[in-house]
Amino acid sequence: MTEQDMADIFSDYGYSSVYHRFKTPLYVTGLLDDMEPELLEDFFEHMELSPQLFFDEFRFWIQYYAASQNNHS
Repeated sequence: MTEQDMADIFSDYGYSSVYHRFKTPLYVTGLLDDMEPELLEDFFEHMELSPQLFFDEFRFWIQYYAASQNNHS
């Protein structure tokens, strides 16, 4: 997923401030690099995140969600 795709999706779901805080860790870890944009959109549609969440919490929940979706495919 491109950086612009990520920024747009975070913004579309009201998490642009979270994206700006996580931009560098997302780049460094490559957490969302191989993720389909639709999966991130689906994640935001089903999860409600605190604007104060930490990156490690986000990483846990997105990986948990992605794994659960792979098991149901």
